[in-house]
Amino acid sequence: MTTPSASYCRFTEGCITLPDGYQDRTLNAFTPSQEGEPAFTISRDRLNDGETVDAYIDRQLALMTQHFKGWKTQTRDVIWLGDRLLEGERLQASYLRDGQRIWQQQAVFAFADAQILVFTLSKTATPSAADESRFNALLGSFTFNQ
Repeated sequence: MTTPSASYCRFTEGCITLPDGYQDRTLNAFTPSQEGEPAFTISRDRLNDGETVDAYIDRQLALMTQHFKGWKTQTRDVIWLGDRLLEGERLQASYLRDGQRIWQQQAVFAFADAQILVFTLSKTATPSAADESRFNALLGSFTFNQ
């Protein structure tokens, strides 16, 4: 699936205009300064033609189950981005990596142009109430670029 128009892409250090036909599939990774704290990532994707957000999430969960050993989806519920700017879906899940369980909380948001933003908290222990509060604050701080 290709978008046939130029895209303006802003990132921490600056911005670029992508050539026609290119899509922003970048990933932002935010690592903690202290061991044991969660890492946060923001990834970008796009809905397939005619795909709903629910179908996108179901498709991604099927891929996770197939490719990640011991994948377990615990919960799925509604969550908001920013000050109720965009409704999305929160997923809590875990999987095994090198015999160690990795815990994730993801928030998936779809924009009108079929762009998807996925915010992820990852940790090698069950996320604490403080971790969840930090994740919710991160989501709540979102504002659209002007």
